Amino acid sequence: MFQALLEKHATNRAYKKTVDDCLAVLFCGFPEDLLPSLRQRVGDWSLLRQGQAEGTNARTCSVQVAILLIRKIVASMGEQERHDLAQAFVRDDASNPAYRGFKYLFRVVEHLQVPPALVKYLKTEVAGQLRGMSQPAIFNAWVESQIDGSMGRLRERCLAEAGFKKDLWQ
Repeated sequence: MFQALLEKHATNRAYKKTVDDCLAVLFCGFPEDLLPSLRQRVGDWSLLRQGQAEGTNARTCSVQVAILLIRKIVASMGEQERHDLAQAFVRDDASNPAYRGFKYLFRVVEHLQVPPALVKYLKTEVAGQLRGMSQPAIFNAWVESQIDGSMGRLRERCLAEAGFKKDLWQ
């Protein structure tokens, strides 16, 4: 019984370390003191325990925690700062430090081998937060994009199976 307890503790520690490491890399493009202060405000330990209990991969859990942290980052910005960041995304303006941080985060998340839908949600979350959208509106926008993407793939597959070319269908 004591051995099982030690093994569980080691598993919990390894899971938390993996999430911590992923978050450190995801937020590497932001100021050094940002991540620790955000994590204190969010209290992500309960999310880690929940993710682990549900069998969520530690990398996936780290992206889920990152989404919560992003909400705090954008919520702490003033209206002008959000506008400037949104414009930096439109112009691909690397002179904006927040833009550089988010751009780095987006590049890193692509390499974490998490579900593509989660990566898409992360990006939808940032865009929605910058636009001042509510959480339900952000979620609905993501769902619609997932449905549109699925329908497009289904349409392409049906056309290919039927032997049609794209331009004949349009």
